Amino acid sequence: MTYVRPHFRRDGTYVKGHNRRTRPRTAQPRTAPRRATPRPSPVPAGPTTYVRPYYRADGTRVRGHRRSISPRTVAVAAGTGGGFLLLLLILLALAGGPGTSSKTPADTRPSPSASAPAAHHR
Repeated sequence: MTYVRPHFRRDGTYVKGHNRRTRPRTAQPRTAPRRATPRPSPVPAGPTTYVRPYYRADGTRVRGHRRSISPRTVAVAAGTGGGFLLLLLILLALAGGPGTSSKTPADTRPSPSASAPAAHHR
């Protein structure tokens, strides 16, 4: 038997000190946890996405599963394609993409005002 010291629970109740009975040992040690029988899961209606298995903050393992997507999420995801195109066009304009470039002029001949002054003939 194990002695448990007096303490307060999280909800504020007081627990007196007591002896706790230990679990009796089984004849065969359990090496693997027992698995629950799989239940057939209902097929979600509409668009779905796969959620990979993960561990919660408290250590609980969540198995991989399919989750339905709300219509609003689908609309937002579909709307990002136009935003991507707009972003691409802005980046091309800033980088001097296809079309005229602001760095090199189209006409490379010197202008008359920039050339040497012409000699006057008499």
